[in-house]
Amino acid sequence: MFKVGECTVEKILQSFDKNKEEIDEDIVNLQKWMDDQPHLPETLDKRSTMNFLILNKFSIEKTKQKIDTYYTVRTKLEDVYQHINPKLPHMTEFRNIIYFVPHPQLLDFRRVFFCKIRNADLAEKLDPCNMLRCMVNVHEMRMREDVMYGEIFVVDCYKVPLSYYLKLNPTIIFKCMAVIYGKVFSFRLKAFYVVNFPSFGEKVMAIAKKIIKPKVFERIHFFSDHSILKQEFSEDFLPEDFGGKGPCLENLQEMLECEYKSHQNLFDRLDKLKVDEGLRPQKLENNELFGFYGNFKQLNLD
Repeated sequence: MFKVGECTVEKILQSFDKNKEEIDEDIVNLQKWMDDQPHLPETLDKRSTMNFLILNKFSIEKTKQKIDTYYTVRTKLEDVYQHINPKLPHMTEFRNIIYFVPHPQLLDFRRVFFCKIRNADLAEKLDPCNMLRCMVNVHEMRMREDVMYGEIFVVDCYKVPLSYYLKLNPTIIFKCMAVIYGKVFSFRLKAFYVVNFPSFGEKVMAIAKKIIKPKVFERIHFFSDHSILKQEFSEDFLPEDFGGKGPCLENLQEMLECEYKSHQNLFDRLDKLKVDEGLRPQKLENNELFGFYGNFKQLNLD
């Protein structure tokens, strides 16, 4: 579902004016650096290291910082990561309530995600923390197979209960966007389409607008129904659930469940990875990265 051909990888590298030989050298150097960091629990695989380079536009120093943070958040944000394994009952239940599925076909080298209620009878059980965990789990799999060039999101708010929006407190929103996506995965948002958006959802977006830079917020588009999506995506690409002829969300969910199963050993291993702060060469400062509660700063998801 996530595997990308070498031809696509080469074209993406060319967009950064890079070739395979150059990036292979960067990867080797970064893996040597990871080997020399006593506090890190492992050395990342080649594909994940390449994706961190792409996400950070091949800045070696920024890539080192993001790799360090990738492991550090697992202990610093324990409320998210302690209960994140996709095999856990609450995570299985969450995927039965809502679709959060990637399209297996890239669009302009970017991965498109679709989010929509799957079982309206269970929608009151929706938990934003589990949504965050689900998104992280998908990105864990992508890091090891996909090419992290950018994302497009399509979110259908139809039948999302008011109780869910009330749970979207500032801490959850900021934690998701500023720490995990901004400081770890260097989220590169191309477009975010929200359809069937309720009027009471404006308060949630008012909070988000405070922490997202204007140029990024302009990429978020709100529509009263999903008919507009036919102008943004080809009919063959757009899933049936949104009026297209592409694969339906249920089939995409089944494909994703197969990915979860095939990556279960990865998730079990990730549960055990911890940074040894006692061996960290330089003490971690309590800056805006982890001392963020109540500290809102604008975020550039680019």
